[in-house]
Amino acid sequence: MQPLIIGGGPAGSAAAIVLACAGQSVTLVERSSGPHDKVCGDFLSAGALGSLSALGIDVVGLGSVPINHIRLICGDEEAIAALPFAAAGVSRRALDEALLARAAAVGAHLLRGTSVRRLRRIGHTWAVDTDTCGAIRADTLFLATGKHDLRGLRRPQRSRAVGLKMYFALSLEQASALNETIELMLFSGGYAGLQLVESRHAVLCWLMPSDVLRRIGRWPAALDFLTDMSAHLGRRLSGSLPLLSKPLAVAGIPYGFLNRAAVVPGLFRLGDQAGVIPSLTGDGVAIALHSGRLAAGTWLARAGPEARYNKQLRHDLVYPVRMAGILHGLCRSSATQSGIVAACRGWPGLMRWAAAQTRVV
Repeated sequence: MQPLIIGGGPAGSAAAIVLACAGQSVTLVERSSGPHDKVCGDFLSAGALGSLSALGIDVVGLGSVPINHIRLICGDEEAIAALPFAAAGVSRRALDEALLARAAAVGAHLLRGTSVRRLRRIGHTWAVDTDTCGAIRADTLFLATGKHDLRGLRRPQRSRAVGLKMYFALSLEQASALNETIELMLFSGGYAGLQLVESRHAVLCWLMPSDVLRRIGRWPAALDFLTDMSAHLGRRLSGSLPLLSKPLAVAGIPYGFLNRAAVVPGLFRLGDQAGVIPSLTGDGVAIALHSGRLAAGTWLARAGPEARYNKQLRHDLVYPVRMAGILHGLCRSSATQSGIVAACRGWPGLMRWAAAQTRVV
C-alpha cells in the first residue's frame, strides 16, 4: 500500500519528490486545482535554497531575486546589515507550482482539486475520505496541510494576531531602493516585512493584533493604518499599484508550536503541522522543506521511522523556534522596539547574529 501525502506545499512536495526519486509509488493530494497565492513564505533562506537545489529546483529559473541585506525600521530610526547567508525572494505561487511539477516529473501521482474531508484510523491503515475520489487507503500518512488543520488532528491555537499579505507593483525608484534588501518595519503590536519577488514585484506581509484589525476595518483601511504607523512604508508604496483585489489573510497561527504528541504509527507531521516559527524570521519554507525531506528519508530507512523522525525534527527546531519566539515578542512590544533598532544601528552584528540563530540546521 503506497504512502499518501496530504498537502502540496513545500513540505508535501519535498516528501513526494524524495519518495518518488527512491522508486516509491506515492500519491499527493492537493486541494487547489491550479496556481494560487498563499500567505507568507516568499523569503528563501540559505536552508531553503539548499533544500530546493537538492530537490532539483532552479530558483533562478523561476525569476527569483537575490536578498543580501536586512533593514530594520521603527519610526524614523533604522539599521541595516548584511545577511549572514545567501537568500532570495520568489512568490509561493511560482515556488509551489515548480515543486508540484517536479514531483509529477519524477513519478509522484498528483490528485489536484481534491479536498480531504475526514481521516480515520482503521486497524493498521488510514482511510482518507475525499470530496472527489472517495476513500483512499494508506498505511502511511504524511500530513502537510500547512496552516490549515484537519478535524481530529488540530494544533493548539495560541496567537490572537492576524497575518496578511499583498503584492504591489512599485515605482521604478522605490523598486530600485528596495533591491536586494528585505525591510522589517516595527509598529505597535506588530511588524511588517517588504521585499521583492519575481517580475520585480514587491510583497508586503504584516502581522497585527486581531482586535486592532477589527477596529480599523478591512482593506484598504488596514493599509492606511500601516502607512500612518510607518512613514518609510508610505514612501515605499507611493505610486504603487496593488496586484490583488484584497490581502490574503490567516488568523490563529500557533507561533512557537512544536509537535510533542505521542507517536502515531503511520503518521508524519510536516511543515507547520510539526512546528511553527514566527514569521519575522523568514525560515518557514526552509523548515517545511527540511521536514519533508527528513520524513521521507526516515520512512525509507524503515525501523520505527515515526519516533526517530519526531525526535530528530524536534531537535532541529527547538532552538531556532525558541529564539524566534523571544525576538517575536521583543519586536512586537512598543516598549522595546526603538531600543532594538538603536542597538542594531550601533552594532549591526546583532542582526546578523539574530538571523543566524533562527535558522533550522
